[in-house]
Amino acid sequence: MAGPGLYPVCRFFSTAFAPKSSHFYTPYPDECESLKAGAVWAYEADAFFLQLPDMIGNCATDTTTLYCLYNNGMSGAPNHRYTNNRNVWEQMKAQGWIFEGNTGTGAFACVPL
Repeated sequence: MAGPGLYPVCRFFSTAFAPKSSHFYTPYPDECESLKAGAVWAYEADAFFLQLPDMIGNCATDTTTLYCLYNNGMSGAPNHRYTNNRNVWEQMKAQGWIFEGNTGTGAFACVPL
């Protein structure tokens, strides 16, 4: 549900990496509009709403950090994983996944506790 400080999360789908397909989610308006304008990702809808971290990458006290990692096409298709577990985030980075988020905190978005 929309509310103060919440951003719609655009949901995209692509079959351009056949035989694999992929979904991608972003709460960032500029990224959403850029992907909508391209030919690889099909915009499906706004899926839900999220808070974004503040300018230094921190989440509000009533939320927890959501991390996003990207496989950089390691499996032959782009793939993103989302977790709120810092240990999982660290393990995936050690396996070569690239984090997408604040460079200081790693925060991609903020989700309710």
